[in-house]
Amino acid sequence: MKKMIIKDSITETQNVQFILDKDKSLKHLNDIKFSKYNRTIIICDSNLEKLVWPLIKKNISDQIEISKVEFIDAEESAKDLKTYSKLVEILCQIGFTRFDLIIAIGGGIVLDIVSFLASTYMRGIDLLMIPTTLIGQADASTAGKTCLNASSAKNILGTLYLPKYVYNNVKLLKTNSKYHLRQGFSEIFKYALLGSEKLLQLLFKYKNNNSEDTLLEILAETISVRLKIRKRHVLASNFGHTFGHAFEKYSNFAVGHGDAISVGMLIALDFSLCEKLINKSLYNNIYSMMKELGLNTKINSGVDNIKLTKIMLKDKKSSNKLVRLVLIEDIVKPLYTNNDPFYGVKPNKMENFLLNILNNKKYIEDNHWEKLAKGR
Repeated sequence: MKKMIIKDSITETQNVQFILDKDKSLKHLNDIKFSKYNRTIIICDSNLEKLVWPLIKKNISDQIEISKVEFIDAEESAKDLKTYSKLVEILCQIGFTRFDLIIAIGGGIVLDIVSFLASTYMRGIDLLMIPTTLIGQADASTAGKTCLNASSAKNILGTLYLPKYVYNNVKLLKTNSKYHLRQGFSEIFKYALLGSEKLLQLLFKYKNNNSEDTLLEILAETISVRLKIRKRHVLASNFGHTFGHAFEKYSNFAVGHGDAISVGMLIALDFSLCEKLINKSLYNNIYSMMKELGLNTKINSGVDNIKLTKIMLKDKKSSNKLVRLVLIEDIVKPLYTNNDPFYGVKPNKMENFLLNILNNKKYIEDNHWEKLAKGR
């Protein structure tokens, strides 16, 4: 018998519904069709047990049977296989099925853990996300990127799985400190640079008036931009992230995600300057906007360029021979090379670039991560 080759492709459609709301009673949770499901398990940030969970419980307890409420710590160290395994065992013990619904309540860390759980348990179980942080509403819930950390790299384990519903109520953001809001606005600023001048305008409008209506507009535009980028490539939104994730890992997560990718974007722009991919006026314009919006533009002193490059080589976008970056040519103009959204850099070249960056007083400050955290 001659060799046979069969080729085919399967495209699976995933659907998500975002509900944006500012009602303090959270009444639009009622828009979700809980009657489709037999029961639910709640997995919630332990910090929200008394702050947020009672109000959510009041809205859903007469609509769906709640089998269990599990509170977990929203720490980066919890985003691992140990936590995942514990949650899988809980689902098995209560006999959870694909006719049930998982509800995740919390910020990015909780959403990352629970979405990975939902995507892998029985090969996929429906998920409702109720993000309680700005970064959760603007980023972690918006494109179906689930993730866990391993000892060597951040977000190295993951799947692509959209929740069925995302309930974004800006009243829930009242619990966010200035520090946590900045993490979210850093990601939103990134999406503006990648895909929306309107979003830039809304950010400055909100800076001047802090209106909930403006914030809802910001979230709606961010979600729209995020999904458009996601359709191009799952990692095409990672502007600033190759540097930013490395700073997070290097610091043992002492620096917040938004603060890390914020300065990561600036360093990516500096790299683009060195490569003559952009002009100085673009760099200066974006740097000025970041300062005006109160975003982070510095890193800790004493970071080692060789160690940082090794971490960057373990990034999801990189190969073992090239550090690969998402870059922009201009505002709302991502850089594509031969239809590829990633720009490859040899490790020795990256080491030399970082050596200059890490000795540039514009970027470094003693104990900077600690100062950022204390400024919560």
